[in-house]
Amino acid sequence: MHNRQLVRGALLIAVALALQGLRLIVPLPLPVSTFLIGTLVHMMLALTLDLNGRTTALLLGALLPVTAYLQGQLAVPLLLPVVWLGNTVFVLCLSLLLEQKWLRLWLPPLVKTLLMLAGTWLVLELLALEQPPLRRMLLFAMSVPQLVTGIAGIAFARVLLRRLGNV
Repeated sequence: MHNRQLVRGALLIAVALALQGLRLIVPLPLPVSTFLIGTLVHMMLALTLDLNGRTTALLLGALLPVTAYLQGQLAVPLLLPVVWLGNTVFVLCLSLLLEQKWLRLWLPPLVKTLLMLAGTWLVLELLALEQPPLRRMLLFAMSVPQLVTGIAGIAFARVLLRRLGNV
């Protein structure tokens, strides 16, 4: 049983990282890429939690910002802990709300969004970044897209789990 869980966890992580890397292969406009890849990544966080447990999902949540940084999608290295913390809170909220379908759909993305928005604002203040367009872009990237893709990712994970017969 333990080997099976390790293999399944490794496969889920590999699929999630491959989906995150789609932006490197498929040329999509930035908004489409942001919402598509974000939804797929959130879906994989939810699927990994439901299919393999909290530990694997938390590991995935830590790996995702590192790979995003290595792919050039996270321009400010100080945002790595912000995204990691956002993913951690997302997974923990999902795991605590297993039996509450509607609350589980919107509360984890909302909490993650608020945390990432506050964390990004704090990083920008610490850096004393004075470029208003860059500030607005980073703050936006850590707000609305996180909420929308989080909700969509959880919804897609539910559909996929039903199709697989796990829920």
